[in-house]
Amino acid sequence: MTTTPDLPPKLEAVLIRLGRAASLNVTQAVKLPYIVDLVAVHVLGRRITEASHEAWDKGVVASEAWHYMTKCEDSTSLHLEPVPFSEEKKLVVDAEADDGALTPDEAAIVDAVAEGFAHIRAADLGRLTKLVNPDITAWGSNQPGGLTEDAYERLDGDYQAMAEAVSRITLEQLAARSERIESIEDAVA
Repeated sequence: MTTTPDLPPKLEAVLIRLGRAASLNVTQAVKLPYIVDLVAVHVLGRRITEASHEAWDKGVVASEAWHYMTKCEDSTSLHLEPVPFSEEKKLVVDAEADDGALTPDEAAIVDAVAEGFAHIRAADLGRLTKLVNPDITAWGSNQPGGLTEDAYERLDGDYQAMAEAVSRITLEQLAARSERIESIEDAVA
C-alpha cells in the first residue's frame, strides 16, 4: 500500500472547495491553487494554500498538490477517477471532506477563482500561468511562480489577449515592418 503524502491543511481545504465548485481534471486541480494564492495576496495581503508554486514545463503548479494527486488513492477526502474515453483523471471530493480550515474571506476567494477560472481548459491554464510570469525564462526549472501585484494584474483578460497576440509576432515580421535607423539623433528628433 502506498502512503499518500500529506497536504498542508489549507491546500487540502482549497482543493476540496474547488472540487466541490467545479469538475476539475488533475491539471486544473494543481494549477488553480496558484491562482487562489495570487488573488489572495492581492485581496488579503497573504497566501492561503501553503503550497510551493513552481515553474514546470507546462506552467505554474502547486507542487504539493501534484505529488498528492499521484498517490491519493487511499485518501479520505480527495481521490481521482478516470474520465471515460480519455487518459485524464478527474478530482473527486468525498462527501465527508471538510473545507473548514478556510476563513470566510479565504472561502470567498476560492469561490471567486472557481467561478472565474475553473472552466478554463488545462492547457489554457498553463498558458495563462506562463503569461502571468514573463520573468520566468526557464520553464521546467522549478523557479517559484510570482505572487506580486504585477502578476495579479496580468490575470486581466485584456493583458492576456495582448500577450497572446504579441507572442505570435516573429522577428521577421517585426523586421519587415520596421524602418532602419541610420542615426539615433534623427530617430529621437
